[in-house]
This record gives sequence, C-alpha cells and structure tokens, in this order.
Amino acid sequence: MVLEVKKPRPVWEILFSTHHTDIGLLYVYLALTAFIMGGALALVIRTELFLPGHQMGLVPDSTTFHRIFTVHGTNMLFLWLLPFASGIGNYLIPIMVRYKDMAWPKLNAVAFWMIPVGMALIWLGWSDTSWYGYPPYSTIRAPGPAAEMWIFGLKILGISSILGAINFVVTILRMKHPDLPLMKIPLFVWATLITSLMILVAMPTFAAALIMLYTDRLGVSGFFNPAMGGDPIAYQHLFWFTFHPEVYIFLIPAVGMVYEIVPKFSRKPIFSYQSGVTAFVLLAIVGFSSWAHHMYSTGMTFTEKTVFMVGTLAAVPASAMHVFNWMATMWGGRIRFRAPMAFAVGGIVLFFFAGAGGIVNTAMPLDFLTHDSYWVVGHFHLFVMGQITFSFVGFLLYFLPFITGRMYNERLAMVTFWFMFIGTSLIFLTQHVTGLYGQPRRTFDYVPVQPLIILNQISTVGAWITGTSAALLLANLFHSVARGKPANMDDPFGIGEKYYDYARREPHH
Repeated sequence: MVLEVKKPRPVWEILFSTHHTDIGLLYVYLALTAFIMGGALALVIRTELFLPGHQMGLVPDSTTFHRIFTVHGTNMLFLWLLPFASGIGNYLIPIMVRYKDMAWPKLNAVAFWMIPVGMALIWLGWSDTSWYGYPPYSTIRAPGPAAEMWIFGLKILGISSILGAINFVVTILRMKHPDLPLMKIPLFVWATLITSLMILVAMPTFAAALIMLYTDRLGVSGFFNPAMGGDPIAYQHLFWFTFHPEVYIFLIPAVGMVYEIVPKFSRKPIFSYQSGVTAFVLLAIVGFSSWAHHMYSTGMTFTEKTVFMVGTLAAVPASAMHVFNWMATMWGGRIRFRAPMAFAVGGIVLFFFAGAGGIVNTAMPLDFLTHDSYWVVGHFHLFVMGQITFSFVGFLLYFLPFITGRMYNERLAMVTFWFMFIGTSLIFLTQHVTGLYGQPRRTFDYVPVQPLIILNQISTVGAWITGTSAALLLANLFHSVARGKPANMDDPFGIGEKYYDYARREPHH
C-alpha cells in the first residue's frame, strides 16, 4: 500500500482505483498541479503591478487582468486548498481510525473525478467576475459563457466537497474501530470531522445562491437584479454565510496537520488534547456566527455591527488556544528542527501576523479605513499562503517517506523554507502598508506616487522569491521520488517515535 513509487503500477490502475490511498494520491497530485498553475497567475499579476501603467505586455488590458485574478483566486481556494486537505484525509483517515477504507469507496472516487471537470470549466471559461461573483455585474454585465462556466464549475466543485464530507463524517463516526474512543482519535481526524460538518452546513447555502445567480443571468428571475426588484446585497449575505466559515474550512485541516508535526518533532505529547478539540468546535461555531463582519458598509444598524464584531473577536481566543497548545508543546521539548518543523513554526509566525491584521478588519472604525484595500489582500493571503500553505508543504515533506519510501533532500528543503518565508513576508506584510496608503484591491493600475511604487515593487520581488521557492520544492520532490535515499520507515526523521503504520497493506480495488 505504501511504496507506491518503489513498486509502480500501471497509471490506469491508479486512475480507476477506488482505494483510499490511490484516491488520496490523485487529490494530492491534482492539488499540487493547481498550486503551480495558480501560482503562475499570481506571478503574472505581481509582475504587471511592478510599475504603474501597462507593463511588459504580460496583461493586454484590464479585462484580462480581471480574468487572471478571478481564475487565480478560484483555483487556489477550490483546487489547491480543499483538494490537498481531502487528499491527505483520504490517505490517512482510514488508517488513523483503523478501518480498511473510506465508508463508500466508489462515492469517494466519484467525488474526486468531479474536480477535474470543475477545474476545466473554470480554466477554460476564464471568467472576469472575481471569485466573489458579486451581482449586479455578474448577473447583467459579465460576458457569457465565461460566467456560466464559472458558475457550473463551482457547482460541481461544491457537490464534490459535499460528497467527500459525507464520506469523511460516516467513516470517522461509524467506521472507526470500536476500541478507539472519539476522544482518543488524532487531532487531525478531529480537524477533518469538524471541517466536513462545516462543509455540510455551509455549501448548500452557496449552492442555492449560484442557482439564483444563474437564473438571474437567464432573465427568468431577478433575485439580485435591481432592475427587476432584486437585491444584490442579499447575494453578499448568502456568499459570506458560506465563505466566512469557508476560511475556517481551509484553515482547520492545516491546524490538524500542525498537530501531527509539532508534538512529534518536539518529542513531547501534545500539551492539551482537550483544548485542541474544544478550539476546533469553537472555531466552527464562530465561523458561522460572524459572516456579517464583511457587511459593515452595507447599511447594517450599529447594534447589528456590534453583535457581529463581538462574535468575530471570539475567533481570537479560539485560535490562540491552538497557538498556545503548540508553544506549550514545544516548551521544554527536545525539538528536532527538520524541514517539516521549520514550515510548521514559520506558519505559526505568519498566522500570528495574519490574526493581528484580522482584528483590524473586525473593529468597525478600522474596517471602514481598510475595507476593499490591499490591507485585506495582505491579511487574507497571510492566512492562505502563510499558515495554510506552510502547514501543507511541511506536512507534504513529512508525509513523503510514507508514500514513496524515500527521503527528500533536507538541505534543499531548508533553503526552500527560507525562500518561501522571506518571499511571503515581503509580499503580504508589505501589502498591509500598501492598503493603508489607499491602494484598492483588484485594480489593473495604481496612482504613480513614490510610496506605492516602492511598496508594489517590494511585493513583486517577494513574489519572485516565493516563485523560486515553489520551483525548488518541485525539484526536490521530483528528485526525491525518483532518486532519493531510501528512508528508514520505522523512524525516517530520527525522532525516536514510530512512524505511521506504514507496513499495513490492504488490497487495492
């Protein structure tokens, strides 16, 4: 089951497999492909913004610029973050709950194969609606069939997420070994369970919003069309009721992966298992109770804004419980600072800065100053690229011996970490300041004043450094898979703790 690369099988056998490890690998391959494709679009965006005005012929006009960041955003959120977490979950959850496979293997395969279809619609459609798809532009002006393809692509990805979430919930709650109590399962399993439950609550709302958006575009309804008595703000409420929790749906699996890395490389048990579970549950509740902090400027009453501001601030102690848990676990531990641990710790540092920036967005007076500026871009990307992607990359390196039987190059991995950490910090910490100077997000050009030019150039240099780190990561992965040193499968990182149950073998099907 484990040494997939050492004992290669025909590609078709993996493609048509319903075994959870094969499906997990397919998810991871697709997610990494999307990460590179979406990252390439980010480099185009940042290179275009290196100087004000039309630069270097990379982006011919503002419409193309809008198409690029629409596909970049949709791709990175729905084709990198969600599939990678699903891939790791597919591979590990049955092993961690001691069951032979996912509850419904064929449904699992169906959920995966819906993703390439959705991916094709989004990339071939090349919509310009932004990943928000806000009406009235998306209902009455956005050109077809690009917008329709974007809507159908997201619908398919949403259905895939729901099917996958149902499978995870049933596998964890119904198929786990009877001798394994729920409060003894690994925290990564808890993270997957909470994420799956959140998907089941959040996704149907957005699915309904997309159907309403589509019928509006057909002209048979006017839910969000002001000319037909509709309300565009209603779409924003439906959108954020899904996508504010969605931020935590992206984040929580990454937190679960850090819980796998930090105790092992600190060579200590996790400081407080119970508080980790509690914090997962609290984050899920807070995620659904604070969506309207995105809506402060839409005419809400002062009381409503205050309620949602307090509700959003509740995420701070819940997030801090995780950070405190990690720091308390590391405290006094015999830390082995290998690349997975470096990425985990780097992600925690960036998580702190992202959270600090988020408090500004939560506070009403400060949110009015930073709303729809580059401050928001910097804050959100520090979560996505900082905490989440750093955790994913760290876990991918930690996971590599398990799926290949080979080790990656440690020195190259550490160089990759420092490139990625410095590059990410330059891009997104700088963008907070860019936002304070008043540069709006999603714009093709900016005012040619010296501070904005310098800040955008720093961000762009950071993007090039980060792009270099992604290339180094890929080179390391390809080289390690093909010619890496065989790993000591009992303890590949020399941390004195048994690795996963790598010897377990279930027949493929």
